[in-house]
Amino acid sequence: MTIKNHILFLAGIIILMGGNPIAAQKKIKMEEYELKAAFLIRFVDYVYWKDYSKNKTFKIAILEESPITSSLLNMTKNKKMEIKEYKNLNETGFCNILFVPYDCTIPIEKILSKFSGKPVLIVTEQNGYGKKGSHMNFVMVENKLKFEVNLKAINKSGIGISSFLLQHAIIVQ
Repeated sequence: MTIKNHILFLAGIIILMGGNPIAAQKKIKMEEYELKAAFLIRFVDYVYWKDYSKNKTFKIAILEESPITSSLLNMTKNKKMEIKEYKNLNETGFCNILFVPYDCTIPIEKILSKFSGKPVLIVTEQNGYGKKGSHMNFVMVENKLKFEVNLKAINKSGIGISSFLLQHAIIVQ
């Protein structure tokens, strides 16, 4: 086969696979973030914050930019929730959940230090962050989205987690 034939062959495969492979990857990423957003919204029902009243607006902060923001905004339109992205750590004030995207440029140690002992659920999506002290960390296991829970970090923060949620978690120390 000539180079021209190879290119035509590959182009044909790409067309048969649904067109643009980059668009397909973006679609898969968006579906992953929709699932992560759904998890975060469900966590609210199984996590207990010290001194939090259901009458208050529930706040989810996202550090820097993340595709999860649009998914969360779509899912919380009719709920008493505030979803907001913050460009830097100093801008974040009180929040119930802090989501730290995998490509966040702020070191996890600095984030954990700022919220140490505060009832803020820190949720990450970077391998190893559960063991470093993140309260919950999204991980892919056998192509399935799972979440780790660091009980030691949770207990230090004054947050409680229901046993139902813990049954579905990967416990890390």
